[in-house]
Amino acid sequence: MKQKPIALAGIGAILAGGAWLTWSSRADIAKADNNTPPRKTLELTVYAQDFGMVQEKRTVSLESGANRLNVPDVSRQLDPQSVLLGWGKENNGALPNIVAHTYDLGVADSNELLKNYLGQEVEVVNYGDDGRPAERMTGRIALQQGDQIVLEREGKLYVQPPGTVVLPVKLDVVTIPQLSVQAESPQKQSADLEVTYLTRGLSWSTDYVATLEADADTLGFEGWATVQNQTGIDYPNAKVSLIAGTPNRAAVPADARKARDASLNYMAKSGLAYSRPATLAATPIAAPEAAGEFYAYPITSPTTIKQNQMNRVLMLQSSKVGIKRDYSTRPPMLSAWDYYGWGNAQQTQRGTVQSAFSFFNRDADGLGKPLPLGALRVYERDGSGSLRYAGAAEVRNTPKDDKINVTLSNAFDLTTEWRMISSQKRGKKQTRKVAEIVLKNEKKRDVTIRVVQNLNGQWKLITTSVPYVKTDAQTVQFNVSVPAGGKTTLSMTADFTY
Repeated sequence: MKQKPIALAGIGAILAGGAWLTWSSRADIAKADNNTPPRKTLELTVYAQDFGMVQEKRTVSLESGANRLNVPDVSRQLDPQSVLLGWGKENNGALPNIVAHTYDLGVADSNELLKNYLGQEVEVVNYGDDGRPAERMTGRIALQQGDQIVLEREGKLYVQPPGTVVLPVKLDVVTIPQLSVQAESPQKQSADLEVTYLTRGLSWSTDYVATLEADADTLGFEGWATVQNQTGIDYPNAKVSLIAGTPNRAAVPADARKARDASLNYMAKSGLAYSRPATLAATPIAAPEAAGEFYAYPITSPTTIKQNQMNRVLMLQSSKVGIKRDYSTRPPMLSAWDYYGWGNAQQTQRGTVQSAFSFFNRDADGLGKPLPLGALRVYERDGSGSLRYAGAAEVRNTPKDDKINVTLSNAFDLTTEWRMISSQKRGKKQTRKVAEIVLKNEKKRDVTIRVVQNLNGQWKLITTSVPYVKTDAQTVQFNVSVPAGGKTTLSMTADFTY
């Protein structure tokens, strides 16, 4: 049966000499197709640091003796040193023996493709206005430079002949990245070839969204996983697991790094570095599973991870997470030396109060799953119920039942004013200082503000207007209640010895 020519439109449009390019088939392409099996199963394990593991199984037909098996649709950023090959356990009889394997990135453009046909016979076809072939010319490529060719025919040289250059298919010319596997089979049989490899270009990240209700002590919480694929191929109907953790990776040799960078450059020139959003909310993530020192987050159903897309998957969701709001301020350091912190200034200085909240990653609040590192964006409803952006923070890797602290921004309606009341020498090596902090609250509800005060050197608090707790050798903390629309003054007297 005669094969139809295969048009390579993306290549033909590149040729500058008026010649277009197609790729005709040969009879032996059918034999190659028999050795190009589709995927039987496909599994992706994606890590956060721009790499992943691909595991797939393909049923191949083997002849007795030597076989060459082509495995197409592999990543353009595959690590050849990581390839692991084997045979399915369900295979009957004597298993084939894998002798060698080769990874070929394939030709990147028409320049590289034409180099493989230098000195060989090709056909140039001119088409009429009706789109049908009007004239055919056969000749040998005598010279090729860039996208320009010189055709030798009947003792004449045709420079940049107009028309479409038709190339015969060559099995040793690869246009799509693929693995080639050499296997010795003791008999004619079908077997499941298992292929595993590591690749760059796969990554995932976590982000969280929290919604605070106005003046309430609960929030809504969502966690989303975003999977990115820049490997140059699609992964259809794959079983996908996302890994939280950072395993050690082998160093990339210089020559492999150059090849990888060349591949990335090709992708960028081809427009493959641009991503288009896609949401896979219909395929949520199952409960995480321990995987050594890491956690795996399996997606519950087969998922298609397309190249150059950001695929978002819902990880968890809760509308009843209990929180504890927190307001805190840190005045300057108190010290025996006047050039530190408060100094001797009698003038009042203004300070700020940070707004924060905390919650626990526990079952009772609808969470209770290990939370991987990710950015948290917080929204809060105003008095009319409209959402307003409140700030962002980072959620570190958080195990079950651990506490999460979120610092948002400075509170607009909470302020402080601090000043030194007096500083007096009480001996050769002792100074007594009296200071005060006025905390103001313009909110419509009472609040408690934590005042975190650092003290330098050898110190002793003689009197304070509010009880304190010593948190370390140089720090004390006051919990100061401030009424709605009012203020509270915190005063302290401290002796410093030096």
